[in-house]
Amino acid sequence: QKTVADRSLIVQAGSNSVTLKNLKKNTVYVRVLNTGILPIGQENVIQSNVSASIVFKNRKGSVINVSKISQGTEFIAEVTVKNQRNEHIENVALSQILPSGFEIVNTRFTDYGDATNNIADYIDIRDDRTNFYFGMKAGETKVFRILLNASYLGSYYLPGLQCEAMYDNTFLARTKGFWVEVVK
Repeated sequence: QKTVADRSLIVQAGSNSVTLKNLKKNTVYVRVLNTGILPIGQENVIQSNVSASIVFKNRKGSVINVSKISQGTEFIAEVTVKNQRNEHIENVALSQILPSGFEIVNTRFTDYGDATNNIADYIDIRDDRTNFYFGMKAGETKVFRILLNASYLGSYYLPGLQCEAMYDNTFLARTKGFWVEVVK
């Protein structure tokens, strides 16, 4: 006979813990799920078995600073992911959420060329984010490029990257976000 118990736990600010005690001799399987939204600017930077970084480049390939960028500027977000394990990892998800002042330029229908020709098992491009799903060989490095346009004037928060193996929580990288300003 199998029994499933589902309990909501009250979480308070600071450190929390859960203790379970098996009063029988049977096997108990426990799963604790934690969900939430990281506070702006207070993301926890993590590099566990994978590293992820992002640089922004102009169309000529030179690194640029996007913390203050002119409206109408087209630029490339270049994300580098490196498998730091000595083994193949499947089902890796890379997510980049973009600020509402930036627009993704869909290069599939433009003459931009193959500078943003990304290779992944599945690519999901939305209005405000890109998601790449792929596998990685031991020690492999992958680079993904997204063409962006600084479209709308104002200050916006650019969240950090998140890269993780969907079925292995020891394979995770998260970077810190920062504020950007689109100016005239």
